[in-house]
Amino acid sequence: MGSSTSTSKSSGGGNKTYGMGPGQSMAMAGNTGLATATTKQAETIQKGTGKSFKAIGQNIGEVGSKYRRPADIDKYADKVRMMNEGLEKGGKIFVGADGVERVSLMGTGVKDAQGRTVLSITKPELTAKAPTLRQLGGDIARGVLGYNTLKYLDGSNQATMVREKGLIEMTPGMAIFNAIRGNSFFTNRDEKRSEPSNEVTNLPESGIRENERKLKIEKRLAALGNTTTDNTRPFLTIKRQGFGGTMS
Repeated sequence: MGSSTSTSKSSGGGNKTYGMGPGQSMAMAGNTGLATATTKQAETIQKGTGKSFKAIGQNIGEVGSKYRRPADIDKYADKVRMMNEGLEKGGKIFVGADGVERVSLMGTGVKDAQGRTVLSITKPELTAKAPTLRQLGGDIARGVLGYNTLKYLDGSNQATMVREKGLIEMTPGMAIFNAIRGNSFFTNRDEKRSEPSNEVTNLPESGIRENERKLKIEKRLAALGNTTTDNTRPFLTIKRQGFGGTMS
């Protein structure tokens, strides 16, 4: 979190020494997620959410772990600021037809960071910074395949690695397909790839090929109206009707 610095001259040579700002103090206390926010931003977020600095810092850390890039604290803090200001001036929180919570700012005169008047906003939610094209591909892959991420469980000060399921694991049809093809078919890179199963059949390869050959012969004979499978009759002597007559 941004910090103010104090300077003083030493008695020896006038070297500057820098004091520890409030943001750095919070970081030293374990709130490392707040290290990239200013004191004003942290206080604004705390006022709007009612969360402790510890909870805010942990949330920032969880978002960064989930998306593999920093949380967009500037955007989040500005939306919380607009919400706080709007509610103080008579704005209302409501749920839209889509089930999403929004804050009505009509008549409040609240402006965004660019100075534009805002009529309503969705209730602020911390997200990661806008992704690059490569990062967007990673977001999609994690959403489909699932991913591992750090979370602070039950108010713990220690982050725990947990598994979040992807669409493949949550969709019944895809789960069945995944089981048929083998778990290694849709394995995330974060996980160790499992070895393919060897539980198939004891039939030797030569036997499989011979069986396939006989099946092809039977299909061709059936198409000619002959259902016999005389192994003494060479395959090349089977007569087929051509365009110009009979050929063998």
